[in-house]
Amino acid sequence: MYIIIFIMQLKEKIILLISNDKYYSRIENNTYVSYLQRKHIDFFKKKGFPSSVTHEEWKNTDINSIINQDYHIIFFEYEKKENIEYNKIEELTFFKKKKESFLLIFIDGVYYSSFSQTKIENKNVVLSNIISQKENIIKSYYGKLSYEYDAFYTLNTFLSKDGAYIYIPNHFILDKPIEILHISTGDQYPVMLNPRNLIIVGEHSSVQIIEHHKSLKNHLSFINSVSEIYVSNHSKIDYYKIQNNFNKISIIDNTFFKQKKNSKSSVYTFSFQGNFIRNNLKLYSYGEKTYSYLYGISLLSEKQFVDHHTFMNHSYSNAFSFQLYKNILLDKSKSIFNGKITIDKWINNINAYQRNNNILLSKEAFIYAKPQLEIYSKNVKCSHGCTIGNIQEYELFYLQSRGISKKYGTILLLLSFLEEILKPIHIFELRKFIYKEINLKLDKYLL
Repeated sequence: MYIIIFIMQLKEKIILLISNDKYYSRIENNTYVSYLQRKHIDFFKKKGFPSSVTHEEWKNTDINSIINQDYHIIFFEYEKKENIEYNKIEELTFFKKKKESFLLIFIDGVYYSSFSQTKIENKNVVLSNIISQKENIIKSYYGKLSYEYDAFYTLNTFLSKDGAYIYIPNHFILDKPIEILHISTGDQYPVMLNPRNLIIVGEHSSVQIIEHHKSLKNHLSFINSVSEIYVSNHSKIDYYKIQNNFNKISIIDNTFFKQKKNSKSSVYTFSFQGNFIRNNLKLYSYGEKTYSYLYGISLLSEKQFVDHHTFMNHSYSNAFSFQLYKNILLDKSKSIFNGKITIDKWINNINAYQRNNNILLSKEAFIYAKPQLEIYSKNVKCSHGCTIGNIQEYELFYLQSRGISKKYGTILLLLSFLEEILKPIHIFELRKFIYKEINLKLDKYLL
């Protein structure tokens, strides 16, 4: 059974929903997840949606473009679709050969085990979905990483029904990447989806994960996503987010990392097409000798919009963090970078760096950058910086003097501008895909 509320703005639908006794009564009692749902419903009743006028974190973001839109809200049980062919799904994946990766498929928020590829010899590795797990297994992790509640995190908590669950045990190196693919069919047009991921990496273990969203039709939808990722002692994770199929899709993504001692996290966010994209990425360093790398590339055109908010919290001494976000903006596109580093009292020997570099190829393109440092300790080494400019004419002239056209000379220079982020990508197929996407878009939009 499922319920859909029609013909009303999203903000009005949410208020109607949480005020509905029938909805509230359907939430199960005496479970940890139901406790969280009720807690966040009460929180949302008090706080509501943020405003660009009264909320500093949303000051330059037009949130009304989402909350004033009419989206169907589907909750309780989702229905599986029986008429989806695997061949169509396979075309949307990165790895065409089954042996190259593990694969978790979600269609309109529903996990499809028949399409997924999760078979692995080590029985302690779990590649599955959240609702298939016993509550005592996820209770110590689920809903534990948001220390300051956000309206959309709250919405996801009481509306989400499922998402990826990945558990890597201690002393295990996964030799193939895991691909998480969320697909929107467009059958419920337009629709709001609330996927949620829970990822736990055991001690002395390593994993690579790619997450992306695709749509089968050119339809409006709103994806309100939450990911909670735990990186244990001496472990390593490379996490790649690909945002390239969002012509009419809006997404607000809240991703949280908790790192323990001697762990390494690398997070890459590639935004190539965004009607409205807001990425909230928060990393919490809870151990000495943690290494945190945050990379982002936005390549936008037309009226596309991407908002990157990063937060790096150092709570233990002897740690390192590095943030590098680069934007290339064409036409009337707009990008925001709001990066924040905090270092607690009595914390020593922290090296924390943050850099945002931007190239604007149009007089109508817009970038808003706000790097921030909050340092409450003296024995640290921190820096932040931002650059905004265009391609150097003398560099372009040099390439043209060697017989390279202005257009392809510009593409070469832009690729060299991005190389610092592209080079560390360890997955060959993914790096090839990213280069291809960049070349295709620049070739299309550059004169």
